[in-house]
Amino acid sequence: MAGFAALGLAASGNAETITQLERAPSGHLLTQVHIGPDGPYTFLLDTGASNTAIAQPVAEALGFQSAWGNYGDVQSLTARFSAEYFMLQDLRFAGLAPVSLDSVVIPVDGTHERPVAGLLGADAIPATRYALDFASATLTLDAGRPDHADGYVNAQNLLLGQADLSQGMHGVRILIDSGSAQTLVNARLRAQVQQRGRRVSYTIDGVGSRLIDDTSAEAQPVLLRQLELGGLCLNSVLGLQADLEIFEALDWGQMPAMVIGMDVLQHATITVDREAGTFEISASDAANACHGERVIPLTRERDSH
Repeated sequence: MAGFAALGLAASGNAETITQLERAPSGHLLTQVHIGPDGPYTFLLDTGASNTAIAQPVAEALGFQSAWGNYGDVQSLTARFSAEYFMLQDLRFAGLAPVSLDSVVIPVDGTHERPVAGLLGADAIPATRYALDFASATLTLDAGRPDHADGYVNAQNLLLGQADLSQGMHGVRILIDSGSAQTLVNARLRAQVQQRGRRVSYTIDGVGSRLIDDTSAEAQPVLLRQLELGGLCLNSVLGLQADLEIFEALDWGQMPAMVIGMDVLQHATITVDREAGTFEISASDAANACHGERVIPLTRERDSH
């Protein structure tokens, strides 16, 4: 991607803050990645991806050969599918120490233009605690411990929690997904809130479709009023109702649930404590900060996924 900004590393005590992450027009955060002597490649920072993923043509240029000797099932927003894995040797970004990651290989048409070469998943962040400030486009490694637990980190390193909406709607299940441009809601949630407008065509950002061609689907605009997400409060958010496979995979098909995308996350800072298995959501500015009691997070006992 032409004109990609350089990354800087600023020290703050024991913490390291990666600055000047590039912001795509969609709102996504991007970073340049080197793999061994090769690169740079543009990767999207994706909290909804357990594993780093790479487009197959890029993997093949790095020596990958498809033999289906190392593969497994992968869950995306839109589908569950089998994919091969490929070890990325000495992956590095933002001047951090190199790491080697077993990445998911996403089959794509080599002639199709790709907006990114891959997805930088939770496994690529080399810190027990880290903070993502989406408003300032910074990632802080070895951040301080969260003040509150607004959600938990599941076995797949996904960030799960709950939110409140207007009219006393509590405990709406949420998945924090910086790979999704827009907040997406399931049919059960749409049925309980005011609908707005007619159905529209929308591009769903599944793991595969982020790297391949876009997957279009019909979606119903849904106005979400007084969204309270940890310490972040927004008067209204225009979400889209879409039938996503991820809701069923998390056993959320029969309860109100949503995927929190960059339209909301752009106002938030997420602080993750992997050791404690929890994360905190706070507002990046005072205008969107909540005042009062915080949302009580789900626990592993109540939701085992």
